Amino acid sequence: MQSAIEAYQNLAKFKPNPMQEELFDYIAPKEQNPALLLKAPTGSGKTEAVLIPSLNAERRLFLIFPSRSLVDDQISRCKEYLQRASEKTGKSYALVIDTGAESVRTVFQEGKVLEKGRRHLYDGDVILTTFDKFLYRFFGFGEPNKSYIFPFRIHHSQRQNLFCFDEAHAYDQVAFVNFQRLIKALYKANLDMVVMTATMPETYQKELNFLDAVDYITGENQLKLERWQEKEQNRQYPNKAIKHIDAKPKEVRNEIGTYVSKQYEPDKRTIVTIETIEDLIPVYQYMKERDRGNNIFLYHGRLTNPQRKRVYRNLKTLEKQDKGYLLFTTSAIEVGCDLDAHLLVTELCNPDSLIQRAGRCNRKGNIADAEIVVVGNRIPSFLSILSAEKTEKYLEKLQQQSGANFNPGALLELMEYAPHSDYRAEVLFDMLYEYVYEARLENKPLHDRGLVITRSFEPSITLTTKIPEEGAKHRPENAVNVSTRSCIAKGGDGESVNPDFKVYHRFYDKYSEEFKFVQLNRSGSIYFKELFVEVPESYFSEELGYVKPPKVFEDRGTRGYRRSFVYHTIEDGKPKEIWLHYLKDFEKPQPEDEIQPTSPEPLKTEHSEPTEAVLSSQDENEQLRLFEH
Repeated sequence: MQSAIEAYQNLAKFKPNPMQEELFDYIAPKEQNPALLLKAPTGSGKTEAVLIPSLNAERRLFLIFPSRSLVDDQISRCKEYLQRASEKTGKSYALVIDTGAESVRTVFQEGKVLEKGRRHLYDGDVILTTFDKFLYRFFGFGEPNKSYIFPFRIHHSQRQNLFCFDEAHAYDQVAFVNFQRLIKALYKANLDMVVMTATMPETYQKELNFLDAVDYITGENQLKLERWQEKEQNRQYPNKAIKHIDAKPKEVRNEIGTYVSKQYEPDKRTIVTIETIEDLIPVYQYMKERDRGNNIFLYHGRLTNPQRKRVYRNLKTLEKQDKGYLLFTTSAIEVGCDLDAHLLVTELCNPDSLIQRAGRCNRKGNIADAEIVVVGNRIPSFLSILSAEKTEKYLEKLQQQSGANFNPGALLELMEYAPHSDYRAEVLFDMLYEYVYEARLENKPLHDRGLVITRSFEPSITLTTKIPEEGAKHRPENAVNVSTRSCIAKGGDGESVNPDFKVYHRFYDKYSEEFKFVQLNRSGSIYFKELFVEVPESYFSEELGYVKPPKVFEDRGTRGYRRSFVYHTIEDGKPKEIWLHYLKDFEKPQPEDEIQPTSPEPLKTEHSEPTEAVLSSQDENEQLRLFEH
């Protein structure tokens, strides 16, 4: 077996840092059986810490991320390492990308890309996937003649699998229930895993206390890593300044726009983060008109997937050329993305989000005048996880640091909130697990329905500018997922339903073996209806995306956890009300873009396609009504 230094110099062309060396000793030896919680700062090379030893040990590595944008961020990096490995060893290596947007297997041999084969997706050396899609595979969903292979390859592979869950702090409530139970299931099966995080609160870590902690965020290991980075990576300017601008919520957008317009320099990289798309776009448009659009970009969750990829690819290209850009974004690009800005301007957000965003500023420690600017004196109410008392302490700490270097450690003590558990999600996960892995046949109806818990009880709805015609093979045009609630008009807020939008239901016809669309015409639970809203082309812009979600449903209130709403249509020349409902999550903060990564393409099952959201009950007496149409 090669040493860590030899393996890194051979494949990565750089010396491993202390954290990477320690992980190498856990992963590379075949006799090791790691089950680790790795805590390390953003930009410290966590991906290489699992990728290089896995390739060296000929493991099959699953890299599992919270969102598609993070998967996209890793594709070029993994291709580079696999291509180099195939060139040096003469062996073939396969990269699998398995997300809702694509399922692709690419093989490298002798440094070249071979033609795409049709072998099973999980027959690869590195599998890049989202947490949601991995959960589908874990429970054996997919094409009927192949779906059973996924659990088999996960649990009984002849090769040593390593399951790596990055950005583990990104999960909450339903998602955290699934995440915790999934980790425990893999652990009990004696499978190897590494859970990685930069800002996970202690209360979350207690739920994973069966994992061995490897901590490079605090203590002697932190100092060791910082000394190594300063010496070996020539981090001449490891710090970044922070400035806090006090502003009332209604003043934040204007304050950010004013500050950016004064401070922006075309040859520097600037990231501007505003929480809502409606507030973000006017500032973006103002700066683009003022500077005639030179390297000014917009990124948020209501852009199409191809457009998000184009924007991110352009940003990375400019960084490689050491050129400037101005990026306007929501939290959609916050976690894990490998960007390195001179200036970060952000609306006041939760402490963990601020630490994550700070990781996009002076990421490599080579920018002399790097600065973080935080604007606002209140976290938006739909996001805040802090009590009023903690919010005041948070503002005090920001004021104390303002004008000095950013110290994330001072903010970590504020992150004492507990994970939002959900007993409904726990029961449903256990029922699926018992059926798939313990042959509990009484739970078969749940699996037959194709229902998979991901991260929210609220299903998403797909916006499109054109529904495919009957028999057409192409997909809906400009498809983007949004939250159901964003499409419901609340009369009390002066909102009204727009009759120009049509709602369709997509289903898989097992006889013709194709997806079909019909205009929505039946009432019931939307857990069994994959809904699409067709909007006029003028409502959509490739550059701006869907600025406002279309209001297509009328709110009819909430009883218990059940939220009801109505779609108005015409049948036989007469008005018709179609009543629909879903079950709400427990109350929790939720970013506007949070639901975007959770809607992969539907998977074909024998009876139906899995749906993204989760069934739940209104109360204990309503358990048997979960499956009604």
